Amino acid sequence: MTVSRRARLLSAIGAIALVPAALTACSGGAGGQSAADACKVAQDTFTEVSSDMGGLSSMMSDPEGMKQMIADLDTKIAEGGEKITNEEVKSVYDDFGAGITTISESLDAMADDPTSVDTEALTEASEKLTTAGTDLAEVCG
Repeated sequence: MTVSRRARLLSAIGAIALVPAALTACSGGAGGQSAADACKVAQDTFTEVSSDMGGLSSMMSDPEGMKQMIADLDTKIAEGGEKITNEEVKSVYDDFGAGITTISESLDAMADDPTSVDTEALTEASEKLTTAGTDLAEVCG
């Protein structure tokens, strides 16, 4: 993994760590799952995911470990998404999850062929994560 790929990957993953704080103030809603309840699910999920990322820097020298960690994060985020039924929150939450899935898929490809990493896809995933995190903060803030 080159420094450029590492920087892009860390940037993309770093977006995850910023989300829980942005979701601390949630707004309410009427009917079905409230925005506040949906935001609480999102916040709890991202807090758990962020705590699981403690070994991220040591994983940079362990591509298989990094791949597994991201796959686990992808699974946890998907599981959190299954608990969100509020349409407004779910829409932006699912965008965030799609960015994590892209990173996970890129790492799978990298494990098979390190030269095949699509840095453009990682950049797009990072941007998607950042945008989705901002959107979640707006919906839940």
